[in-house]
Amino acid sequence: MFVGEVNELYGVTGIKGEMGKLTYDLSVSASKNTLKLSMYNSLNTAFSPNNPTSDQPYNVATQTSFNMGETNQKETDANLDLTYPLEVGFAKPITLSGGFEYRKETYQLGAADFQAYAQGGASGYGGVSPSQAGSWSQSNVAIYGGAETDVTNNWTIGTAGRYEHYNTFGSATVGKINTRYEFIPGYAFRATVGTGFHAPSPGQQHNSTLTTNFINGNSIQTGTFPVDSAISQIYGAKPLTPEKSTNFGVGFTAKPVRDLSFTVDYYNIKVRNRIFVSEPYSITAADLAANPILSTVGVGGNVSYFTNGLNTLTRGVDVVGTYTTALGGGRLNLTLAYNHNQNKVSSANANVIDGAQISVIEHLAPHDVAHFTANYTNGKWSITARENYYGSWSDAVDYGTSDGTAGANGGPLQVFGAKATSDLDITYNFAPQFALSVGANNVFNTFPDKLNSNSQQIFPITGGGADGQVYSRNGGPFGMNGGFWYVRGTVKF
Repeated sequence: MFVGEVNELYGVTGIKGEMGKLTYDLSVSASKNTLKLSMYNSLNTAFSPNNPTSDQPYNVATQTSFNMGETNQKETDANLDLTYPLEVGFAKPITLSGGFEYRKETYQLGAADFQAYAQGGASGYGGVSPSQAGSWSQSNVAIYGGAETDVTNNWTIGTAGRYEHYNTFGSATVGKINTRYEFIPGYAFRATVGTGFHAPSPGQQHNSTLTTNFINGNSIQTGTFPVDSAISQIYGAKPLTPEKSTNFGVGFTAKPVRDLSFTVDYYNIKVRNRIFVSEPYSITAADLAANPILSTVGVGGNVSYFTNGLNTLTRGVDVVGTYTTALGGGRLNLTLAYNHNQNKVSSANANVIDGAQISVIEHLAPHDVAHFTANYTNGKWSITARENYYGSWSDAVDYGTSDGTAGANGGPLQVFGAKATSDLDITYNFAPQFALSVGANNVFNTFPDKLNSNSQQIFPITGGGADGQVYSRNGGPFGMNGGFWYVRGTVKF
């Protein structure tokens, strides 16, 4: 039994107020997230006191309970936000904003029990070894400023900029410009253009995992290693660099009557040097002979690492409509939200990113998703019904060839069909502080398509593969667990 225990600690303090027209908000926060992994009722077959060929330290009984290691993510933030209205004769004053931010992020890996990582670990999962354990930190400081105003009663413009310096990656400057123009009352166009910057996190640079996966019924060791590790560098790993992006969007808003509104927005986002997990490199006997350190994974095992291996272009459209009306002494709110999204890999380093990964970036997430929500409130009662639609998708990494063009077991790559799910929630508010809800997510117990014979060999007796898989490993956009029914009590303090 594999168990993950999560603990979170968060605290914030600050002060805000006004000094004449100047407003200030000073805050300091600290947070910590800990994931402790354990395994029970298991064993490590490398340990046995009865095997005459076992040498120390393997000539002892295997444990049945294992501490697999601990992951900690710590963050400390300090912020100062300022605003000041400047009157220059426009329809509204120019709101000047600015501030300062300091942030420190620490990623830690705590070592597991010796038997939890030795010789591949317990039940196919390798715990954190002392060589993988450690603590890594990154800090940055930023200053930022902006200005926004209504030049006229129907025209808003704004701009903002941010300078950031990392102790690990140097400096970056980003900014944006936005505008909104209401050409007739209730109808407006809006647009924004900007640039972005994302530095690799300590976790992306130093995360290390080693597990046993089953591919076509065969068990293989699969590891993701830090970019600065000797194992990753055998296969060409290089230090990570920041992602940079440019984006623009245009939209239209309308409110033809008081209780009806809708918006349509188009967005376009280009990301350069995107951080992604490399393709899996299969270890050969020649690799192991030349690099004995690869014995940690073994012949036939796979090695991956994070890399800046590709540039992407994301384009899409968001459409949202809302309507509210009185009904039967209560209030009915209707919302329809639709998104069409397309990811495209504009360029990729073929030495670190394969065709299957490109296919996953472009087709793992459905291109079309829609949600229709109806909420009715009357007195102490509230009823919410939601219908969800998810378009088709595919997963070439898990169930395709390395070039992403065919199924892993032959034939075309499997396309998982579009599905719809329904949710329902009924809430009764006993008092402002107390409420009781009953409901269900995926009321009608909808499942994704089963894996077909193009994705894996199907055994008629079980209807699944050699490792028992019936549904996609990642579950698709709404999971593979079917309906979830609940009773929930809420207390507000």
